[in-house]
Amino acid sequence: MLFNSGQFLFFAIPVFAAYYLLPHRAQNVLLLVASYYFYGSWDDRFLSLILISTLVDYFAALGIENARRGNKQKTAHLWLTTSVLVNLGILATFKYFNFFTESFAAFAQMFGWSVSAFRLDIILPVGISFYTFQTMSYTIDIFRARQQPTRNILDFAVYVAFFPQLMAGPIERSKKLIPQLEKPRTVNADGICRGSWLILWGLFKKVYIADNLAVYCGWVFDRHADLGGLDIILGLFSFLIQIYCDFSGYSDMAVGLALLLGIKLSLNFHLPFFASNPGEFWRRWHITLGNWFRDYVYGPISRKYNHFWSKHAALILTMLLIGLWHGADWHFVVFGGIWGVCMVGHLLFRPKISAISRRYRDIKPTIHALGILFTLYFVIMSVAFFRGHTLQQATELLLRTHTNFTSSVNFWLDFKSVMFYVLPLIILQIWQYKKRTLDVLKTAPFPMRLGIPLILFLLLVTNGELVDNAFIYFQF
Repeated sequence: MLFNSGQFLFFAIPVFAAYYLLPHRAQNVLLLVASYYFYGSWDDRFLSLILISTLVDYFAALGIENARRGNKQKTAHLWLTTSVLVNLGILATFKYFNFFTESFAAFAQMFGWSVSAFRLDIILPVGISFYTFQTMSYTIDIFRARQQPTRNILDFAVYVAFFPQLMAGPIERSKKLIPQLEKPRTVNADGICRGSWLILWGLFKKVYIADNLAVYCGWVFDRHADLGGLDIILGLFSFLIQIYCDFSGYSDMAVGLALLLGIKLSLNFHLPFFASNPGEFWRRWHITLGNWFRDYVYGPISRKYNHFWSKHAALILTMLLIGLWHGADWHFVVFGGIWGVCMVGHLLFRPKISAISRRYRDIKPTIHALGILFTLYFVIMSVAFFRGHTLQQATELLLRTHTNFTSSVNFWLDFKSVMFYVLPLIILQIWQYKKRTLDVLKTAPFPMRLGIPLILFLLLVTNGELVDNAFIYFQF
């Protein structure tokens, strides 16, 4: 069941109508039933995995708290280890098992050993990378004494399976979401207006921009060997906008739907294409994933090995793992690795850049603008490793963009077609950047508050198509 489908509309209308009529505790029961139904509509067999994560982490958190009160640190460690192993075990089995066995077999063959890879004939459960990380963060925070465990299993089960953000985030922390589930919620006019706008804007980004660009992107990457470098650059740029609008569109709709339920979710994207350096880009792109790895991977490693180079090594390792999180293939690992190296490079040169900015204040805006352009260039080029199905294809894409400066006869026609879909995004995001707020409509004149949603709606119904095009990040 997709947000951009008629099936979801028939699901959401009765759920929201009943939700508004029920008291608080009954609302949570409804949310849990609706969330399990929503997830089960994909494949009800995988509901058991969510139930396992929920039960294991609920009791592990209580076990950790009881062990701490009894000053039994080893027992607390055992409960935490159980939680982490169960969640990572589920993730590794369904997402990474075949990748690891195939990689081991390929590595063995490099030394002349004949090893056949054992494969599991299983499919990847939707959202598994998101909800396992979300529920795992809960037990880690309990172990670190960052919060108290909830004793209400209903509230915790809703936290794990909350349907607006179950499939593709935002990856929520329990200290933000569970307190909202524990107390009565109110839905006011501001929340309805803000939520409705986010749903429309997210749907527009997904259906009007991402799905339309997907056609051109597929054509470019299927025929990249016959195209010029300019065509491939346009294809990489188009895919970057496609995946951004696809994923941020889902996040916007998730946040909007939650607001209609009186629940506030975390911001997942904050104008990433205005980042002036690689680190800032990842603080603006998929924010909740970056924060997760910062708090549970990079932070502990860098604090344990408090050395100049060990911190940089920890950063590269973190980005490698972020790449692997995106997909069980080596081109995703390389994608993360090149980002890690680039981020370390920026950290090494940052003192010199800052010194130049302080010395020549007049050119500081120019340096900032150049930083934005360089970061955007690097983002576009790195997409080759994200979109390429193999390392060889990704390398070929990059070589052609830097050695072949020709284009097809239809290049300018394709460029105009791409810009037709991208231009509304560019205009709105420049406006948001200039106003230093994402909620630009809130302070806009009434004609704009009414006219902009109307224009987006008209573009959506005339140039978009509500078909069951799955969100890209569902495969992660």
